[in-house]
Amino acid sequence: MERREEEHYSNYFVQSPSSGFPDQESEFQSPSQYDSVPLVLIRLDESPKHSDFLKYSENKCVFEYDDDDEEKRLMSLRSPKSGWWIVLQILWRFLFSFGVALLVFYIATQPPHPNISLRIGRINQFILQEGVDSHGVTTMLLTFNCTPNLIVDNKSNVFGLHIHPPSLKFFFGPLNFAKMKGTKLYASSHESTTFQLYIGTKNLAMYGAGREMADMLQSKAGLPLILRMNLISDFRVVWNIINPKYHHNLECLLFLSNIGRHNQATVVRQKCRLVS
Repeated sequence: MERREEEHYSNYFVQSPSSGFPDQESEFQSPSQYDSVPLVLIRLDESPKHSDFLKYSENKCVFEYDDDDEEKRLMSLRSPKSGWWIVLQILWRFLFSFGVALLVFYIATQPPHPNISLRIGRINQFILQEGVDSHGVTTMLLTFNCTPNLIVDNKSNVFGLHIHPPSLKFFFGPLNFAKMKGTKLYASSHESTTFQLYIGTKNLAMYGAGREMADMLQSKAGLPLILRMNLISDFRVVWNIINPKYHHNLECLLFLSNIGRHNQATVVRQKCRLVS
């Protein structure tokens, strides 16, 4: 049993050769003598070449061995002389410098808010006539098409303005009777560009609203309609890293009349504004 324990634990207490061994009886009677004997704590290993002295005191010496290879590898990675550490430092400095350069570039060339407006170009067709719907119900059918003009004033001297597909809707009161989704548009830098859009419908059953619209179309006040447009525009300063976006909501109130024009409605007046 003692040999197994000695093999398992390689620590030994060795008495200093300068002192004699006291007998067992004197040890119990004089504990101070036992404490005064210098001790050497030694940890032995099969590879003594890796040993190292960690502590040395006046009367005692501690001899300890540390063979934690993984910890040494981790310490070597953190060492300033490590290749990985140098690469990490270079990469971090490059990213920091690149971010600062982008920020300075954006501040120096920051594009101003674009000016966007909407006008009704003309009503190509606005015809209300009696007919039957798909279920055979007699009602007023509307055939209508219009070409509104989107005017974009891009004041940036460097960047072009990307316009997402605009959404247009025509209303008579709360009734939405026509809608359209446009295509992507692009306005060059430092230019004012006019885009012609299109919205319309054909043989749309209007039911109760149809008769009211026909009566107002013949009146002096005219038929009030509302055109609403929503769109998003953005400047792509540095790809998608710096990409300021703008939301635009526009609205036009127009009045149509076909007095003395044989079913050819025209815009008698209009008022357009930027809602937000």
